[in-house]
Amino acid sequence: MCVRKILYTIGFLLLLSCKEKKQEVVQIKKTKSDTSVAYSIQENDTLQQSKGPINIKSVEDKTSPKEEEYSPDGNWQVDCKKGAGSLSIDGNEASLTVLYNQIYIDMKELKKYDFEKGIAYTLKEVPEDIGNIGRGLNWKEYVNNEPIAYLKIIDENTMLFYWYGFYNKTTKQRECKETNFQQESKTKEIILKRCSP
Repeated sequence: MCVRKILYTIGFLLLLSCKEKKQEVVQIKKTKSDTSVAYSIQENDTLQQSKGPINIKSVEDKTSPKEEEYSPDGNWQVDCKKGAGSLSIDGNEASLTVLYNQIYIDMKELKKYDFEKGIAYTLKEVPEDIGNIGRGLNWKEYVNNEPIAYLKIIDENTMLFYWYGFYNKTTKQRECKETNFQQESKTKEIILKRCSP
């Protein structure tokens, strides 16, 4: 609501700076009580609120289109037919195959970045399903509020995936900075495709 008032004030100031000689009628806003406020630009370039009835067409208050909703829910891979890396998202939680047959983790949503349809994830808990490589990692140090992965929705079937690695809260370093996705991707950017809803 505050932003609208600021925009209307800016519009009002812009109208003040107009140098047109003929009288124009401008409807600024419909109020909650369905009354319109009309202003006219007089010949001396001043803006005055109309005092009597003015014949103006009713203009509906146009609201800006609602931001398009985006949902990353589903199963995502670099290659849906033969990819080993996999990301499954359901609501605010996600499961990721970091390294096939070695490290499988659960993540939780940390923060949404609506301006670019992005979501940051952090490690949810110490994983139970780990192989020999996973057993040697400092899992208790990795469960914190630092992001480990970020995704950016391109369209309903495509996303960019960024893997930062696990953040060790004691050493303040990133560890295990590679996933199956980097190994499978033919480009530097990891582009995932929705393989199933």
